Amino acid sequence: MRNAAFVVLLVITALPAAAGGFGSTQRGTSGATFLKLGADARAAGMGGAVRAAVDDATAIYWNPAGLAGLRYRHATMTHGASYQSTFQDFIAYAQPVESPFARQTGRERDLRPDQLGTLGVAVLYQNSGSISEVDNTGGPTGDRITPQDLAVFLAWGATISRGLDVGIGLKYVTSKIQGVASTGAADLGARWRTWLPGEFPYALSLSVQNIGGQLKFHEFGDPLPMIITVGQALKIAKSVVVTLDVNAPRDRSVYPCFGLEWRVPMKQGLSAALRAGYDGRLNGNDSGGITGIAFGAGLGVQRFGFDYGWSPAGGLGSTHKLSLSYRF
Repeated sequence: MRNAAFVVLLVITALPAAAGGFGSTQRGTSGATFLKLGADARAAGMGGAVRAAVDDATAIYWNPAGLAGLRYRHATMTHGASYQSTFQDFIAYAQPVESPFARQTGRERDLRPDQLGTLGVAVLYQNSGSISEVDNTGGPTGDRITPQDLAVFLAWGATISRGLDVGIGLKYVTSKIQGVASTGAADLGARWRTWLPGEFPYALSLSVQNIGGQLKFHEFGDPLPMIITVGQALKIAKSVVVTLDVNAPRDRSVYPCFGLEWRVPMKQGLSAALRAGYDGRLNGNDSGGITGIAFGAGLGVQRFGFDYGWSPAGGLGSTHKLSLSYRF
C-alpha cells in the first residue's frame, strides 16, 4: 500500500511536464533565472545533487518533502559571491509542529515523528551589481541600474506513511530591472526512504519546482524556470553518502548532477565534512575553462554549523558560498 501511494504521488507530481514544452528548444525562454542557482553552501559543494538527501531548513528551496526529516528547529543563512559582481543571500527557518494530542494517543513515533509536519519560511535575494544603462541604439544614457531579484518561500513537509515524505511550497517572486515584475509559484516534492540489501540507507525523491507564474514586464512575459528532478541518495558507508539528481528543466535538455559527502569522524561535540560534486548544468563550451566541478567542506561545533562551497565557471570566474546554521 505504501509503495502504491508513492507511485501515485510520482505520477501526479510529474504531470506538469506534459504541458511544459520542455527541452533545449526552449533555451533562454525562462525568467527569474536566479531560482536555478542554488541556495546553500553544502549543496554548492555537492554540485546541487541534494534533493533526496536534504533534511534541514534548506529543503524549503530544494525539496519541501525533506522538511519531514527535521527533529529540531533549524535556522540557516548563506552568502554567495559570484562572478561579475553578483551576490546572493539565502535565509531560512524551519520548525516541526507537533500535534497537541500526540502524547495522549501514544501514536507510534517513528511512523509520524512530528505529527503535523514541519513548517518553514525562507528568503532568497540576488543583486546583479551596477550596470551602465544604454538606450535602444546601444548608446549610454549616463545612468546606472542595479538588477535585483527576490523570492519569499513558505513550505510544509511531513511523513505521511512509514518511509514516505511529501511536501508543498509556495513562493512569491519579484524581479526589478528598471520596471518591476512579480508573480507566484508552487513547489511539490515526495521522497521515499528505505534500506537496500546489505542494510544501506537509500532515498528516492521526485520534485517539481517553480510551477506556474510568469514575470511580465509591460506587455512581455516569461515563465518561471520550472524543473522536474528525480533524486537519489545512497549511504554506502557509515559516514559516506553519494547522490545523483537527474534534472529536466523547461528551458534546456536533461542533465545530471552528482554529489559525494564524507562525514569525518571526530570527537563528541565536533563534526566535519568534505564534499565534492559535478553540476551538469554548467557547460565549458559556453564559458570556456573548467566548469561543472564543485568542492566543499563543513564544520560543526555543538549546535552550530559552518559550511563552504566552491565551483568554477570558466572564464566568468568562480562562485563561493558560505553558510552559518544553528539548530535548537
